Amino acid sequence: MSTILSLAPQNVWKHFYSLTQIPRPSGHLEKVTEFLVNFGKGLGLETFVDEVGNVIIRKPATPGMENRKG
Repeated sequence: MSTILSLAPQNVWKHFYSLTQIPRPSGHLEKVTEFLVNFGKGLGLETFVDEVGNVIIRKPATPGMENRKG
Protein backbone atom coordinates (compact mmCIF):
# COMPACT_ATOMS: atom_id res chain seq x y z
CA MET A 1 0.00 0.00 0.00
CA SER A 2 1.09 3.54 -0.66
CA THR A 3 2.12 6.27 1.74
CA ILE A 4 -0.58 8.33 0.04
CA LEU A 5 -2.99 7.01 2.67
CA SER A 6 -1.02 8.77 5.42
CA LEU A 7 -1.44 12.21 3.82
CA ALA A 8 -3.91 14.76 5.16
CA PRO A 9 -6.79 15.04 4.77
CA GLN A 10 -6.97 11.25 4.90
CA ASN A 11 -10.57 11.07 3.69
CA VAL A 12 -9.61 12.72 0.38
CA TRP A 13 -6.54 10.57 -0.19
CA LYS A 14 -8.43 7.38 0.71
CA HIS A 15 -10.84 8.01 -2.16
CA PHE A 16 -8.05 9.09 -4.51
CA TYR A 17 -6.16 5.87 -3.74
CA SER A 18 -9.29 3.79 -4.47
CA LEU A 19 -9.63 5.60 -7.80
CA THR A 20 -6.01 4.86 -8.74
CA GLN A 21 -6.57 1.13 -8.20
CA ILE A 22 -9.06 0.89 -11.08
CA PRO A 23 -7.45 -0.22 -14.36
CA ARG A 24 -8.36 2.26 -17.11
CA PRO A 25 -6.36 1.91 -20.31
CA SER A 26 -7.01 4.50 -23.02
CA GLY A 27 -10.48 4.13 -24.48
CA HIS A 28 -11.65 1.75 -21.73
CA LEU A 29 -12.99 3.99 -18.99
CA GLU A 30 -16.15 2.04 -18.14
CA LYS A 31 -14.94 0.82 -14.73
CA VAL A 32 -13.68 4.21 -13.57
CA THR A 33 -16.87 5.86 -14.87
CA GLU A 34 -18.95 3.34 -12.91
CA PHE A 35 -16.85 3.97 -9.77
CA LEU A 36 -17.36 7.74 -9.98
CA VAL A 37 -21.09 7.48 -10.73
CA ASN A 38 -21.55 5.13 -7.76
CA PHE A 39 -19.48 7.46 -5.57
CA GLY A 40 -21.60 10.51 -6.40
CA LYS A 41 -24.92 8.70 -6.15
CA GLY A 42 -23.81 7.05 -2.91
CA LEU A 43 -23.43 10.52 -1.43
CA GLY A 44 -26.91 11.45 -2.63
CA LEU A 45 -25.55 13.98 -5.12
CA GLU A 46 -26.85 14.74 -8.59
CA THR A 47 -24.64 12.53 -10.76
CA PHE A 48 -24.70 11.81 -14.48
CA VAL A 49 -22.53 11.08 -17.49
CA ASP A 50 -22.71 13.68 -20.25
CA GLU A 51 -22.83 13.07 -24.00
CA VAL A 52 -19.03 12.80 -24.32
CA GLY A 53 -18.51 10.59 -21.26
CA ASN A 54 -17.59 13.11 -18.55
CA VAL A 55 -18.89 12.21 -15.10
CA ILE A 56 -20.66 15.22 -13.59
CA ILE A 57 -21.24 15.31 -9.83
CA ARG A 58 -23.06 18.36 -8.47
CA LYS A 59 -23.15 19.32 -4.82
CA PRO A 60 -25.49 22.12 -3.74
CA ALA A 61 -23.97 25.16 -2.06
CA THR A 62 -23.95 25.36 1.71
CA PRO A 63 -27.04 27.27 2.90
CA GLY A 64 -26.28 30.97 2.91
CA MET A 65 -23.43 30.59 0.42
CA GLU A 66 -25.49 30.10 -2.76
CA ASN A 67 -24.46 33.45 -4.29
CA ARG A 68 -20.86 33.57 -3.08
CA LYS A 69 -18.29 34.18 -5.79
CA GLY A 70 -15.15 32.18 -5.90
